[in-house]
Amino acid sequence: MPFEQTTRKPIPEAIKSEVWRRDGGKCVKCGAGVNLQFDHIIPISKGGATTTANLQLLCRSCNLGKRNYI
Repeated sequence: MPFEQTTRKPIPEAIKSEVWRRDGGKCVKCGAGVNLQFDHIIPISKGGATTTANLQLLCRSCNLGKRNYI
């Protein structure tokens, strides 16, 4: 089976701004304010959408610990 690369659409700036404001510019898990990433609560691979309700701010460490789990 050949390798198939998927291209994910970027998160719209309006959604990023709303998530950043809602989460206070900090990791929702540990409270860190650096190395932040936008994380899909329900991963796209599990049917999650790129919506404000399905995104959260996580620091890189917390996001890596989450992996692909719901």
